[in-house]
Amino acid sequence: MKRKRWNRVYFLAPVILFITGAAIFLYPAISNYIAEKKQWNVIQTYDAKMNTANKEEIEKEWKKAKIYNENLIGQPVHDPFVLGSGFVLPNNYEDVLRLSEDGVMCYLRIPKLNVHMPIYHGTTEKVLRKGGGHLEMTSLPIGGKGNHAMICAHRGLPSAELFSRLDELKKHDLFYIHVLDQVHAYEVDDIQIIKPEDMKYIHFESKKDLITLMTCTPYGVNTHRLLVRGRRIAYKNEQEKEIRIENNWKLEYVIVFVGGIAFFALKKGYRAYEKKKH
Repeated sequence: MKRKRWNRVYFLAPVILFITGAAIFLYPAISNYIAEKKQWNVIQTYDAKMNTANKEEIEKEWKKAKIYNENLIGQPVHDPFVLGSGFVLPNNYEDVLRLSEDGVMCYLRIPKLNVHMPIYHGTTEKVLRKGGGHLEMTSLPIGGKGNHAMICAHRGLPSAELFSRLDELKKHDLFYIHVLDQVHAYEVDDIQIIKPEDMKYIHFESKKDLITLMTCTPYGVNTHRLLVRGRRIAYKNEQEKEIRIENNWKLEYVIVFVGGIAFFALKKGYRAYEKKKH
C-alpha cells in the first residue's frame, strides 16, 4: 500500500510542477487576452450606442464638448501619474462626451501596435487599470485647431499591455480617435522624453489639432514620461481598413505549444510510472 502511494507521488509530482510552471508562464498572455476582450466589448458597446443615438443627441454632445474646450485655453497642465498635482476646470467635466454610464468618451486605435483601447474620463488609478484616461486639464479629444488633448495609460501591467509598446511608434506612424459619430486620424510628428514636472511641453497651438499619448518610462523604472504627439491629418477610411488589428494568434500558439509539452510530459511520466511499478 505504501509503495503504491509513493508510485502515485512519483508520477504526480512532475505533473503538478509542470502545471504550476505553465500557469505562471501563461498568466501574462491569458490576462492580457482577457483584458483586450473586455476592451473590445466596451468598444463594440460604444459603437452600438453611437449608431442608435439620434442626431440631436450627438449634436448636443459636440456642442458641450466644444464649449468645454473653449473654456480650457490657457490653463496649466499637471502630471497625471503624480497624485494631487492637478485640478479640474471647468466643473462639468464628467458630463461631457458621456452618453453611457461606463464613462467612455471615445476610443483609440493604433494599428501598428495592435492597440484598440477605450478612453475614459480622468486618470484615476481605477481608470488606468482598465484602459486609457483623458487628462482633464487638456482639450477633449474632439479635434479642431487650437486643441491639444492628452491620453494617458500604464505600461508594464501584468494584467494588460495598454501602452507597453508605445515606444515602438515612430514619426509618421498613424493612430485614430473614434469619438461620437466621427473618426479622426493623427500622424506622429514629435516624440519626447521629459521629467514629470516638465509639463510645459503640453501647450496649445492655434493652427494645429494635436493629441499626445503619454506613459511612464523607462519600462519598469518610471522616472520619466514618454510623450508621443500626433498632428491631425485627413482621415481616409480605406487606409484604416488596410491595417487590420491582428488576431490574438500569440495566445493560441502559446496554448498549443504548452499543451503539446504537457502531453509529452504526461506520456513520459506515465511510462516512468509503469516502469517503476514493474
